[in-house]
Amino acid sequence: MENLDKKIYSVSEINSQVKEIIEHSFDAFVNVEGEISQMNKAQSGHIYITLKDEISSVRCTLWSTRVSKIKIYPEIGLKVIIMCKVSFYEKNGSYQLDIVDISSVSVGKFHELFEKLKLKLKNEGLFDINFKKKLPKYPNSISIITSLTGSVIQDILKIIKRRLPGVDIEIYSCNVQGENCANSIIKQLITINKKNRSDVIIIARGGGSLEDLIEYNNEYLARQIYNSKIPIITAIGHETDTTIADLVSDIRAATPSEAAEIATRESIDDIFDNINECKKEFENILYRQIDNVKYQLSEYKNNIDKNNPENKINSYSQTIDILYESLKSKLLSNLIHKKELKNLTKVKLKDLNPVNKITELESKVSIRKDNINNILINILNYKRNEINLKNNTIEDVNPLSILNKGYSIVYCGKKISNKVNDFKINSNLKIRLNDGEIYSNVKKIKRF
Repeated sequence: MENLDKKIYSVSEINSQVKEIIEHSFDAFVNVEGEISQMNKAQSGHIYITLKDEISSVRCTLWSTRVSKIKIYPEIGLKVIIMCKVSFYEKNGSYQLDIVDISSVSVGKFHELFEKLKLKLKNEGLFDINFKKKLPKYPNSISIITSLTGSVIQDILKIIKRRLPGVDIEIYSCNVQGENCANSIIKQLITINKKNRSDVIIIARGGGSLEDLIEYNNEYLARQIYNSKIPIITAIGHETDTTIADLVSDIRAATPSEAAEIATRESIDDIFDNINECKKEFENILYRQIDNVKYQLSEYKNNIDKNNPENKINSYSQTIDILYESLKSKLLSNLIHKKELKNLTKVKLKDLNPVNKITELESKVSIRKDNINNILINILNYKRNEINLKNNTIEDVNPLSILNKGYSIVYCGKKISNKVNDFKINSNLKIRLNDGEIYSNVKKIKRF
């Protein structure tokens, strides 16, 4: 017979313990890899997902508050790695994964391969700035490797033709994504370098996903770009995308349009501006030469004028007039200065008159005498007030002064007594009043 004392669990108790065991068996967050096989978005904004592998499946929940924060939006058939928290739903006894973030499995592998190749080529020096080729200031021919369809080629051609209308442009078609992308670009680079007619090469494609850009991280493509004798500008993907081809190229542009502007950094307008600057500089040089000749002729004329006897006589006469006026001015100035010194000395002598000094000193003595008398009077008044204040204070704290207010002091057995317990029947008393003493004894005691 079964043991009837054995504990019987309720469903809630079992689910509660199972929840504690499951949720405490894993870290706070775990990463789970699988394929999204089912997906349902509720009106509340929550997304419910089924994640599966070859054997099993598990339910997952992406709460609405996290939808805008995840890296990749979930889609059926997408292989993903989810960062999640394992949770147990006690109400129906099932567990689920609470999704915190979602990332693509292929993106992770893409970054791993990218970093390995990047480190390898960097160690070989393929990214070294010292090996970057300089672009020509005025290219005669530009080769473009890109897709013949789409807006990329049109944007590049539009900018090049506007900035350098006379430049030769050769367009080489290639696959911009897929397995044959890298090989088609390599083939065109070899062709362009063999012809050796171009001054600049542009490799361009528009934006795309990371998977679309995988071919631009091809090692053979990177080495072909590095070995090119002609400088290469790359404009691959969005501005935030960086590929191995970008790192090994001579210049990386953020967009195809920017690549076209870099290749034609000196536009036709710049050339005309340079011509105008040269013209202005030539004119300035010519004007300076003419000014120099004019200056020399003027100097010759001045020398002739200086050696003219009449001019010399006039010059000496003018010098004498100037010296006369100068001497006259100096004499007048000296007279004025002497007069000022005389007046200043007179004022000083007046200031040093002994009578004035004595009068001034007597006035100062009188003022000081009055000040001293005032100070002594103030000190005496202060001391009188201080003595009166202290007498009042002594009078206030005198214990006998309270007798003047009608109070008395009772002694019992030569001790001051102020409690009933200090007295007994027939105890001798002495009562001190303001103007004398009274002797008595206790006849009756009454307590309150």
